[in-house]
Amino acid sequence: MKFSEAQLEQYRTKGYVIVDCPFPESLTEACMAAVEKASQDPSEGAADGSKRNHFYLRPQLKDSYWCALDHSLPFMQIILHPEIIELARQLNADRDIYLRNGGINEQAPNRSVGWHIDGGPGWAEFMHYFSGASRRNGCLRIVPGSHSGPPTSLQETATRLREERGIPGSQADDGWEDVALDDEISLEVEPHQLIVRHAKLFHSTWLNRTSACRYLSHWLFHPHAIDNHRFTWGDYLTPELLDALSPKQREVLWLDREFAIDPSYDGERSRELGRVQWGVV
Repeated sequence: MKFSEAQLEQYRTKGYVIVDCPFPESLTEACMAAVEKASQDPSEGAADGSKRNHFYLRPQLKDSYWCALDHSLPFMQIILHPEIIELARQLNADRDIYLRNGGINEQAPNRSVGWHIDGGPGWAEFMHYFSGASRRNGCLRIVPGSHSGPPTSLQETATRLREERGIPGSQADDGWEDVALDDEISLEVEPHQLIVRHAKLFHSTWLNRTSACRYLSHWLFHPHAIDNHRFTWGDYLTPELLDALSPKQREVLWLDREFAIDPSYDGERSRELGRVQWGVV
């Protein structure tokens, strides 16, 4: 599968595109089944501190980003699906790419994410809302085209509107929802759809007003020329998981290649190496 010229043009100008998932529905169902199996009482297990990235899926270690499922087999079968890899190679204009990382965002009831942009040089992020996403349960909000310039004016506008409308606090507070911007749109999607967006797109989420969590698996690949490695995958994925992957899937994990971990992840690696692991669920 490849993006059409119209889809590529929308990605370049608007900063995002929505496509149908190029993998069978059974893979999405396997992810939901894994969530049900791994869910815990939110009051038990390791705490995720200020990250607020998980709720029923507890972190493997205190204050870690990573739960037991982020790169487990059900999710890696989607992240590393041959059609996904082909799309990533097309967007990166490079056949020699690697998986930087994936991750699950579990937006609990009464939580939201405020307006921001992601760091880095502006790569493409794949976003699979495998539970579905709507305004009611906290779908993605974006300002189309905002990836093409600095976000300063939008950040200033958001700050001013919070003050004018009397919206104190932050996303660390339950019940908080960021201000509405004039040019924003909501990206409501079904589980069979995939959002691909530019990392520098100004974005946030709506407050989850339902009684259930909203689930997102998101990931990114880099071309070989960008040295921004986060994992040596052979140290984090179990032999059973690796055996379940095809040679083409393992190729983008760079298992037999030497590279340096980005210094920004040194602290994470020193805390978690040998303690965080993903396998077959």
